[in-house]
Amino acid sequence: MGRTVSAIAAFIYACVLCPASAPGPFAAPSAAAAPASGAAWTVALSFNGAALPAPASAPRPVPTGSAAAPAALGYGLGELFPPQLEAWRLEYDGRSGPGSVEADDLGERLYGIRLVAADGGWDLLLDRAAPGKPERIRGVSRLGLYGDRCPEGSLEVWVSWEGVPELKAEIAAWARRAGVAAKVVDVPSIKSKLVTVLRGGGRMPDLAMVQSDYLPDLVAAGALQPIDGLRLPEASGKGSGAFRLGGRLLASPFYCDAQLVYYSTELVRSAPPADWCLADMARTAAASGARVGAAWNAYSAYWFLPFVVGFGKDGVVGADGRMDVRHPAYAAALGFLRDSVASGFMAPMERDAMMAYFASGKAAFILSGSYSAPEFKRLGLPFGVAPYPLVSPGGKRVAPMLDYKGWAVTRSAGSPALARRLVQYLSSAAVQASFCYPQGKLPANDDAWDLLPAGDPYLETLRASYDAGVAIPPAPAYGEFKNASWKLLRLFLDGSIDQKETIDSLATILGE
Repeated sequence: MGRTVSAIAAFIYACVLCPASAPGPFAAPSAAAAPASGAAWTVALSFNGAALPAPASAPRPVPTGSAAAPAALGYGLGELFPPQLEAWRLEYDGRSGPGSVEADDLGERLYGIRLVAADGGWDLLLDRAAPGKPERIRGVSRLGLYGDRCPEGSLEVWVSWEGVPELKAEIAAWARRAGVAAKVVDVPSIKSKLVTVLRGGGRMPDLAMVQSDYLPDLVAAGALQPIDGLRLPEASGKGSGAFRLGGRLLASPFYCDAQLVYYSTELVRSAPPADWCLADMARTAAASGARVGAAWNAYSAYWFLPFVVGFGKDGVVGADGRMDVRHPAYAAALGFLRDSVASGFMAPMERDAMMAYFASGKAAFILSGSYSAPEFKRLGLPFGVAPYPLVSPGGKRVAPMLDYKGWAVTRSAGSPALARRLVQYLSSAAVQASFCYPQGKLPANDDAWDLLPAGDPYLETLRASYDAGVAIPPAPAYGEFKNASWKLLRLFLDGSIDQKETIDSLATILGE
């Protein structure tokens, strides 16, 4: 989806609202949330026998694989050594004596091997034990790596969506440590620019941030190279599937935005329970006295399809790659929207109007993405978040769409090896946790969840939404449906066409 709010909506917020005065959701984690280090830097680093300086950046929480203490301050070894084209030997001196790791794929594994602060010193967590259960080498005082560093000295990265300043800072810090130059460009419409530059014979970036439904068009244009052989951390099944097309992995999942119900705490005094249903939402909206009970962009497939899944369809795109628009769930979802508008419960609104109504206290509920929460908090909006309701008591939940963003290496990248090492860095749990939490996003790396603040009710709501959610698929049929449904849903909701005409038109356009 697009950026958090438009300039118009932001202006309305600023005029209506005062700044936040109390802690709220998705603030940056406090220092108290991070495990204490208690360790000065005492590890001698060398690459091919030449001494390396100590890391300039402070350690941050990394996963340990221990259930008792799942996080500790530390570094991935990919942060401590130059980016490697390949590496074959890692030497270490530990409390129990010297040791080494020799493997042809060592260069691919460095971001998964960690050095963590422990007992006033540093322990090495090697990845050669069982998956998720690293071997711990205690009291490490020396690390020496042998390999061939990446010969490339610069790369260009295109970024977008929320958190661009933070991403630029993250990539700049990596580049300084790596001893390379990184040009990071904010590109609002990455897909269209990639295709335009490629067709015009211009210079492509080495790495680009993409969303999952970009893949069909980018693959058709020949813009991306597969990254199947790149060693990446475990992502959730939903995340890994979001960037696979034609059996190839085309991007590394970075984060996803989840859809949430936002409610005005001035109009809705009690938080909706986890098992609330659509009828409960309608009753609460009516009792709130708001001018508009609920508002969302009902013309968009992104906000319509969650109801289709909630009313009984199993996922967005079938195994045959079709949307199956004649499934009864489409008719049920259309009927619900029509009845909600007729009863006055819901008013279809595009983003600017919806945000303006919510900011000015005229709407009790809106549907928006998790990306809205940090902005609402910064602007002092009195709000709470709830998971999507069940369709009926004890029934299936309206399924939030999970909008994944990831990192893709372009086919004409001038620095492909360097781009792949940056992908590994950005895919690490430490980077994803530190970026995602303040931005209201869900990390794709499963281990990053262990690094987020415990007991945060907003995170609990996000996790519940994630668990019930379905990822936007990288399927051509989804893009075709998205384009076709925009006008048809508008015509249906304003009464110009009926339910049968809507479904028949969708089926004809999609060839179903």
